Amino acid sequence: MKYSIFHTSHCGSTLLACMLSSSVDTITEPKWSHDIVSTNDMTKKIQLIKDNHKDHLLVKYSSLCTEVAPNIDGKKVFLFRNILDHLNKLQGNIQEAKFWLYRWNNLLESSDVLCMSFEQFMEDKHKACKEICKHFEIEYKPVKDIDFHVKQAGYNHNDNPIRI
Repeated sequence: MKYSIFHTSHCGSTLLACMLSSSVDTITEPKWSHDIVSTNDMTKKIQLIKDNHKDHLLVKYSSLCTEVAPNIDGKKVFLFRNILDHLNKLQGNIQEAKFWLYRWNNLLESSDVLCMSFEQFMEDKHKACKEICKHFEIEYKPVKDIDFHVKQAGYNHNDNPIRI
């Protein structure tokens, strides 16, 4: 089984990936996922995924990769901020509103997706992780320490599984 995190950006997806890393091998925005963004050929994008997204691996994709979600086997989580909070976070950039809608549309066309809001995740992170692991049909094993800045700790853009 393959597991994926898709997101609208700036919504806690790196923290979510870190919190799930004791439950399943997890990588966040690996180099090959950025290669997906740099090509317009959907066949090449799908081949990159087939070559790299192995079974029993959770991949947190870049927010720019949501278009591939309908082509990925396995279970998915879509973490999002509501559109008004998203625009507020990104200072009202109208282009971001278009991206947000595009990302939603891609996940609506996908199968086996659990949608979770930023607010739901932040309200009770462990409860949210338990719900996600139930969706993934894996055991939730809490990480020992989540009191750090995940992006400063270097967990994003990494080809190796997270070890906390």
